[in-house]
Amino acid sequence: MGVSGNEKPALQVIVLGSGGGPFEDNVTALLVRATASGWKKGSVVQVDGGVGLAAIARVLNNHKQNRPFAEGQPSRDGARPPVTLINGPFEGLEIPKVSPKANAKYIYQELIDTVLVTHPHIDHIMGAIVNTATPGFTRQKRFAGTTETIDLLKLHIFNSRIWPNLTDENNGAGMISYTRLVEGGSPAAGQGDSKGYVEVASGLGVKARSISHGTCIDNQARRGSSPSLSSSAAERSRLASPTPNSQNQLSNSNLSTNLEPVVPRITVATSLPQKCVYNSSVFFIRDSATGKEILVFGDVEPDSVSLSPRNRLVWSEAAPKIASGQLTGIFIECSYDDSRADELLFGHMKPSFLIQELQVLAGYVSRSGGGSSISDADNNLTSPKRKRNRNGGGSSASPENRQSKAPRQQSPLDLESPPGSPPTGIAYPIMKRTPGYTRRRNAISSTSGDGPPPVNTEEPVVVRKSFRPLKGLKVVIIHVKENLDDGPPATDIIRGELLKLEEEAGLGCEIIVSHPGQSFYF
Repeated sequence: MGVSGNEKPALQVIVLGSGGGPFEDNVTALLVRATASGWKKGSVVQVDGGVGLAAIARVLNNHKQNRPFAEGQPSRDGARPPVTLINGPFEGLEIPKVSPKANAKYIYQELIDTVLVTHPHIDHIMGAIVNTATPGFTRQKRFAGTTETIDLLKLHIFNSRIWPNLTDENNGAGMISYTRLVEGGSPAAGQGDSKGYVEVASGLGVKARSISHGTCIDNQARRGSSPSLSSSAAERSRLASPTPNSQNQLSNSNLSTNLEPVVPRITVATSLPQKCVYNSSVFFIRDSATGKEILVFGDVEPDSVSLSPRNRLVWSEAAPKIASGQLTGIFIECSYDDSRADELLFGHMKPSFLIQELQVLAGYVSRSGGGSSISDADNNLTSPKRKRNRNGGGSSASPENRQSKAPRQQSPLDLESPPGSPPTGIAYPIMKRTPGYTRRRNAISSTSGDGPPPVNTEEPVVVRKSFRPLKGLKVVIIHVKENLDDGPPATDIIRGELLKLEEEAGLGCEIIVSHPGQSFYF
């Protein structure tokens, strides 16, 4: 599933910002390009904009050139041969200027036409917003995201109050345009395998899905009628829609709609206030020439604690592409280490939850015929059942204790064994909630037959290590929040926990904790 020795990479991702704060100079931002497009004008897409120009300049400062600007013989027309970067993330780029900051401006203005925004939290947009003040603009910059994300940018950022209205809407300056991406892909875009993908740069298509980023921290009390426990797709769609329900709109009709947050409200019961669920998004990014894809998540919480769990919809769509080798890279957050209490995650991941989510993915991949077997010498190795306390600590149950438990309820993923499914005895997935941790169960039923099969949320995973369902998949960790103390860096702690848990789970994926200036090819 990775790039083999004889296979040319189709996609490149450059990490500009890998952190999630609180240091403001390293927050989420990636650059993505189709390698077949080279470094031509408009060929690079920025995914999130926590940092921008300054981060590009820092990367360029470590580059080498094929020659100094002062050297080189002029050609017959008097022009000197181009200066080309010969190592690092921007290898092969011809630069027109001497200083890193001047070339950073060139990259920003000439190569990056589109900024994909997963959600409009400040740590994902502040660099992209400030960079719009760069002098010398001659072409529009495009901000793309879900309709909810764009509406929030329009309402709260580019409104001539927080920041000048540089857009081409509401009588703005016309130097920024909005692209509103349809949830799940545009029904009018593409055909065949590219169905739903909207082109956002030369050779790059994108499709967006909404995901959950926790409940709003203000916990405002908003009461409404309780929805029925319908499992229909229409009901789930209504609950997950980015607009408040009609009861809220009626009860708040005396308030200005310009002040009302555009986020879903999940009604749990008539006697309880509604919970505000904050939406983020995930992007499927596709190379048009080869069909190769990567998956880039915004901030996301685990389905097992979410009031509006939607990750499994993403995993079910990604799984066949991973099994076929079409999708070989996932960029996903892991903000905290496992010492962080579940109730203090605020819509983010920690290692134990991220591995659980990857186990969900592994289950779907196995159904799609993906995975790889290894030596029979490890056939008798299984990952132990883990019990996690509130702070994420774990202990392993003995085989005797596991056998004394009631028989495992069969997961829907085990009911059918399509061709290429893993050997008998591998149970996928999955997630077991932390003992002592409770949450209000989501009112959305997961038992309807019109979506991907539901997953068992109560049982442990037992994986035979002879089967590696995610073999060849790179999982790149972003949005790590620094701990700002004298102990080991948060990145080191999270890396160690993830690697240990992944080995126990036997998934077979390569987990990489990213850093600024890193480059990945897929």
